[in-house]
Amino acid sequence: MSETRYYKDKIYIPRNIREKLMLTDGDIIRFEITADGGVKLIVLSASEATDRILYRLNHPPDLGKISGTLRRTEIYEDIA
Repeated sequence: MSETRYYKDKIYIPRNIREKLMLTDGDIIRFEITADGGVKLIVLSASEATDRILYRLNHPPDLGKISGTLRRTEIYEDIA
């Protein structure tokens, strides 16, 4: 077990934990809050994150299409 401190908007990970997780520069660490208030930590290596980004770029979500054309007044009619 190790402890760390939150200081000046940063969380410092102790060396023994960094070594066990085999963290390298560029790795992404995801924190998820569980239903019971605990924290789940997921480490994504830089290559996994890059693969996920490239997949999203090559397979964007289907947001649908606008049929016809839109005029400025239709786009901004609710602003005022």
